[in-house]
Amino acid sequence: MNRILLLLLMTITFFSCQKSSEITYKSETDAVNIWLGTSLSAKPDSMEYNFAFRPAVPTDSVVFTAMVLGNTTAQDRRFVLKAIGGDTNRVKQGVHYEFGDYTIRGNGYTDTFAIYIKRTNDFKVNGARIVFGVSETGDLKRGLIESSKVTIILKDIFAKPAHWDVDPYPYTKLSTYFGVYSNVKFQFITTVIGKAPIFRVLSAGTLKEGEVDFTTVTYYKNSCIKQLNVYNAANPGNPLRDENNNLITIP
Repeated sequence: MNRILLLLLMTITFFSCQKSSEITYKSETDAVNIWLGTSLSAKPDSMEYNFAFRPAVPTDSVVFTAMVLGNTTAQDRRFVLKAIGGDTNRVKQGVHYEFGDYTIRGNGYTDTFAIYIKRTNDFKVNGARIVFGVSETGDLKRGLIESSKVTIILKDIFAKPAHWDVDPYPYTKLSTYFGVYSNVKFQFITTVIGKAPIFRVLSAGTLKEGEVDFTTVTYYKNSCIKQLNVYNAANPGNPLRDENNNLITIP
């Protein structure tokens, strides 16, 4: 009799645990965390996007990572972003940004995605801040509160690098390679080489983050000269000029 009761209790316990597990890990209750960048260790939730330091393209992207909280499933699961804070009266979907298709593929738990930033002239005087969060309308809901939103600060403000005209040894000033500074030239260089010319040129020693060597900066310079010639040849009588109508030249 005692043996029968023991087996009955074990059976009840097994099915109770199975039911509890099903309730805890049902796919419709799974959530998603998001953070900027692609690192699985450093997880920033905010960044500054300065158009002045970006290539002059109509649309750029800000990459973020999404990770599921819960079990993996064989089915694809979609999550949705929406603007939840910041200067929502100034930063508009379709004008300043667009969302993509955010789907965690079946049997997966993490992936990288993009928010698409559209170039306008709306932030040259005053920047703006926009906060994106996970909507409740997708298959995956909002995860941990502290990991369910990202903030992007939009601005379009040029700033001449302090080391453009002077940089003490072992560095070489940027003007040696790119000539007289102007905002138009700065943007042109950024577009050609794919990064803002805010790096320092190291003449001797071991490179650190934010520094380039002579070979690299010479390659950047020659690439800019080549593209400047291409632009001027394609625009006869209207060569590239800066904001003060001075002819853009690179020595």
